[in-house]
Amino acid sequence: MPQNSNRPAVLATKIIVSGALLFVVARRLDFGLVFEAIGRLTLGTVITAAVLYILAHALNGVKLQMVMPGRPLSDLIRYTFVALFYGTVLPGQLLGDAMKAYRLVRPGDDGASVVAAVMVDKITGLAALLLITGLALLTDSRGFPAAFPALSFALLAGLILALLLPLILPRLPDALDNALGRFLRAWHASVGDWWPLVASFLTGVAFQILAVIVVAYLGAGMGISLSFAAWVAVVGLVSLVLLLPITVAGVGLREGGLVVLLGFVGVAPADAVALSFVLLGYTLLGAVIGAVADFKDRNGKP
Repeated sequence: MPQNSNRPAVLATKIIVSGALLFVVARRLDFGLVFEAIGRLTLGTVITAAVLYILAHALNGVKLQMVMPGRPLSDLIRYTFVALFYGTVLPGQLLGDAMKAYRLVRPGDDGASVVAAVMVDKITGLAALLLITGLALLTDSRGFPAAFPALSFALLAGLILALLLPLILPRLPDALDNALGRFLRAWHASVGDWWPLVASFLTGVAFQILAVIVVAYLGAGMGISLSFAAWVAVVGLVSLVLLLPITVAGVGLREGGLVVLLGFVGVAPADAVALSFVLLGYTLLGAVIGAVADFKDRNGKP
């Protein structure tokens, strides 16, 4: 298939972009200070953060069950980690979600309904991220560009409109009986009941707050002192940057994003890069868990 033949070129491009971004970040960086900052973390801090990180992504499985109530929670948590694996090794997080949808389709399932549920889950998660990021920027705007809160809420409004777009389906002609039509009708059914959407959104808020707690806890262990609102803003903005599918596992984007965003609130570049390296380690931890789950699933092991 042409897509497969393009994979080496896509991977090579992503590696080049990651390397270029890392070069820009590292060219004036004292790596002695970076490793010194990482060395401030205790083993207890690292383990506690790892447990919280795993719990946060397990909560994402609970979130997905809000819009897929008929699925066992264990399956949804497993495929959440599988999505982390594919989101790391494939070009971007969105492809990880696409793989999750693909793996969730069982024999006899309506594939359009599964894809629509995964997409609705993604949109409610992004909406939760944008809401708490915008509120955090309003609460502690110190150092951040004045346009950031307005941009967050504008993106949030756009997501809400996108989520509700399928509600116009009753006005569409019945002749739309193709893959797109089936998907839109499944999406319409997914957003037709408000309670699962609200539950998914609130669970997404809980996930984002727990994710921020992990980063803030690690940052505090390295001696970075910020208000919780500032941490929410930084983590939210970096999470949005990492949606760009232009690097390998976010390498380069994460480092550059944290250097810029933490720089707004007075954090030294060496500390920002040290934190980014530690967060990359947790990303790889999630990917390894997902890879093991994927291997067992493919080989029919429980």
